[in-house]
Amino acid sequence: MYKLLELKPDSALINPQFDGYKLRLIDTDNSSGQSAIRHYELSKKACVEPHQLASNALLTYNEMYSRVHYNHLFTGPNEHSVIYIDSSSHVYLVDVHKRDAPVYILMFKIPPCSSMYALQGYHGAYAIGKDTVLIFDGMFTVYVLQHTGANGQAAAWQATGMFEIGCGSVAAGSTTENTQRTMYYVIGAHLTCIENDLAIQMHICYRSSKQTTDDMHSSSNVSNSATSYKRTASLFCIQAIQVKVPSGICNSSEPTPLYASTVHTLYSHAIPVYCEYLNHEQYILGVKKGIVLDDTELPSQPAAESIPPAKESFPYYWTQTQTDVTVCIDLPEAVKASQVSCKLERSSLSLQFLDSTECAEKYTYENRQLCDSIIADESVWTLENGRLLTFYLQKEHEGARWSSVFKGDDGVMETIDPSEFVTIRERLEKYTANEPEVAANVPLMQPYVDQDSGGDPEQQEQVTEDPTIFSVRSWSTGLAEASSVVGSPDWLCPAFSRASHFSETPLPPVCLKFDVDGVVFAFHASPSYQKSHAPPGNIPPAHSNVCARHASTFSALSYVQASKREKRFMYIDSDMTVAVLAEAQRRIYIYHQSAQPVAIQNIVDLGSSDAEIFGIQLIGRTLVVLRKHLLTMVDLDLC
Repeated sequence: MYKLLELKPDSALINPQFDGYKLRLIDTDNSSGQSAIRHYELSKKACVEPHQLASNALLTYNEMYSRVHYNHLFTGPNEHSVIYIDSSSHVYLVDVHKRDAPVYILMFKIPPCSSMYALQGYHGAYAIGKDTVLIFDGMFTVYVLQHTGANGQAAAWQATGMFEIGCGSVAAGSTTENTQRTMYYVIGAHLTCIENDLAIQMHICYRSSKQTTDDMHSSSNVSNSATSYKRTASLFCIQAIQVKVPSGICNSSEPTPLYASTVHTLYSHAIPVYCEYLNHEQYILGVKKGIVLDDTELPSQPAAESIPPAKESFPYYWTQTQTDVTVCIDLPEAVKASQVSCKLERSSLSLQFLDSTECAEKYTYENRQLCDSIIADESVWTLENGRLLTFYLQKEHEGARWSSVFKGDDGVMETIDPSEFVTIRERLEKYTANEPEVAANVPLMQPYVDQDSGGDPEQQEQVTEDPTIFSVRSWSTGLAEASSVVGSPDWLCPAFSRASHFSETPLPPVCLKFDVDGVVFAFHASPSYQKSHAPPGNIPPAHSNVCARHASTFSALSYVQASKREKRFMYIDSDMTVAVLAEAQRRIYIYHQSAQPVAIQNIVDLGSSDAEIFGIQLIGRTLVVLRKHLLTMVDLDLC
């Protein structure tokens, strides 16, 4: 049963008497060995310098934002370690000690790779067990590193397996991909046990060539006249993949090729900001504007009645402007996007439905000739709620009026009144929405923002203010079992990541905007489910009930972070006691949580040389900062 995941701030945890943050200076005198800040040089051969994309690489604003804020310092496989990857693709495990110098261990050297189909993204390291780490080469290969040595052989890490990601197909969009290349992002990984076999569950994301269009409206303050236009919106494909890890893999001298199977596919307009696993059957996904054009979220069919057609004599409805033609088909039954096979060509349209007899009988077109020619590469189709199939056809001859959609008069007159399309959507929501409030408020589409030339600041602000929708989803189907709604507090920042096998917290909390404050919500599963410290064979019960509880508040955090124009990273700790904001260069701000009228703030100044910050992690109460040639430790207990 579909449930509401309520994100409701607790007024008892809001401090209306908060007066501001008081600056506390940090002691940098190391004469007594008690300095709060310590710097350690990296080897000259092991410096960190993220690679640059080619100048002709075309990224959306969301992709560019993700690259700028990419954290190059990763959580290690134990509670006192981090991982970084140097400019020569060497993977280093760093044991962090509160007072002593860190210990560096070379884990792996990522083999060189190249592809004409994929862009070189950033490397990644994901600790999914105390003896297992996944290394992503930034293209499409993931290496499984396992600790194979006995006690005392800390450096005995070996690549025992490897698999490739990104084997999905595009269900809709432009008819040609031209020279488009894909960049893959790993957004989550988890080690579990399925049918007594170890398995890796992972989510990846990439921009699909599928696109939608958004009806935008603007008005003039002078004449009070309104105009409307369409704006293209890119879609991101979110794939859940599963990799079985056979027993005896550790005994191989070379990485064993493993098979990655796609479990389900979702689509969104943004790269997810939150992806965490409850168990081997459920996960929580946080995405701006939520999931759209979802292949898996089909509305349930009404038992007693079907959707009544608006006008039985019309198989479809259409309208046109000077530049495009819009065609809407009210399908007789719900289908997935993967069941729709559509080919848009300059002068014709082909449409077929797989495993849907009703749709196939009524709407099968084989090279049906259009009234006039279109620009196929700029024409797209979308599927909303599994029932509303819409074609957006870009006219080749701008200004030419079409007398019909297809050559030959089929009796379908142009629908001049746009309310026809509004009526169809309203009827679909009535019969398909599990939660009427959700269906009425969650937009199906959002605008595309291009960052190739810097982007429009107003558009960028609009993208960052889109609400983040959290949903609890089934691993096997991708169906949402619970979801938050538009109007909930918006996204502010995540918590520092911790490897799941040693985390006392079931799931990392999130910090959301509520007025000027940062409110922290912790996700809790039903009492029958708690994350186990035992080996993956002890599987917790599946399909837990999940709720979100307002657990803490960082007063005025939303307000003060908005003034930091150069911020690159922002996290809270999992204990919800400090918030850390790092600028791209030189400065780090530390805000301490307090229920008093005044809270403490620290400023860490890293100096002008080698000041660019590439990553931060919190290990216990030690903040670790990664720069090109330096690793800096900040003791929060002395701040």
